[in-house]
Amino acid sequence: MADDLFRSWINARELRLAHREHLRVGAFDWGIEALEGLPGFSSPNGRSELAVLRDANRYWLAHKAEFFAYQKPSQFSRKGSHLQFPSAVKSLYPENDIVHAEYFHCRRAYGRAVIVLPHWNAVPGSYAGFCRFLNTLGFSALLLTLPYHGARKPKECEGAEYSVSPNIGRTIAAARHGVIDTLSCLDWLALQGYAQFGIVGCSLGFGHAFVASAFDQRLNLNVFNHCCSTVSDAIWAGMPDCRHAMESHISQQELRECWSVINPISYFPEFARFPKKSLVLVGRYDTTFARDYVEEAIRPFLTLQLDHEIVELACGHRTIGDLPYLILSAFYIGKFLKRNFRGGWIAPPAN
Repeated sequence: MADDLFRSWINARELRLAHREHLRVGAFDWGIEALEGLPGFSSPNGRSELAVLRDANRYWLAHKAEFFAYQKPSQFSRKGSHLQFPSAVKSLYPENDIVHAEYFHCRRAYGRAVIVLPHWNAVPGSYAGFCRFLNTLGFSALLLTLPYHGARKPKECEGAEYSVSPNIGRTIAAARHGVIDTLSCLDWLALQGYAQFGIVGCSLGFGHAFVASAFDQRLNLNVFNHCCSTVSDAIWAGMPDCRHAMESHISQQELRECWSVINPISYFPEFARFPKKSLVLVGRYDTTFARDYVEEAIRPFLTLQLDHEIVELACGHRTIGDLPYLILSAFYIGKFLKRNFRGGWIAPPAN
């Protein structure tokens, strides 16, 4: 009975937090125009949009490295703590094609840096405190602004509704954009002299972090805060407004097929190629990422015998940002990073 009461209290708190977000949900659109120019994509030419996306996903999954291939940016610009550079990816929105990140330099980092990827619709700067916490542990941190968030948000947007939405093609392009921007940030950190890397991804940030790590062995320490096997099922099961906009046009299984190229579950074979250590944080009362899909995301860590730890907190998806869970999650993340970053002195990067 006590557990049921606590679950009810957490669920009520989750609903209040969700209502505060005021995230606008657009109308359903296949979003084919957002995919023009991507490797292996061909225009409909009389075929249905669903058939086009199914064919494209089959090609992309057979050529994953090509899908996420990019030319390393060279026009990095930093003013104070603010890093800015043109993305290696072009979208339909010029604002979105400039990458923004905040650099939290630690003089005691000795070559150790952590990339931080926030959750969907995160308020700019909301992870700054966490990055400063990483500084106290002896790590530099780079906080990436995800596609369509913050300064990358087109003028017509209220929030980050273009990042994940009932627009099928734009959501695919945004996820690819986020992964490539993450890898570009890793390139910049390497140019600064860092040699040991970790990544922390929360919710939507988890998806970008996991796929980026699957393609780059430098990311050998991974923290996944709220994980789900698929973007498609997370939306379908946990975000009723988005589901309502889509369900008269596409089924859950069809959506899974259309978004298979951005579903984290598709990338475990690549992730397992490199020696990595992972910490997975899950919320016991998470109603946004349904339990079945959380377990589906965790299962390959077990079946592939990957080096990982799982920590379950008695909170939901949004309440992990409430006390005491905010402190508990930071404690587990800090403990994991401190224990697993390699020892030894490395010349500290310059400011």
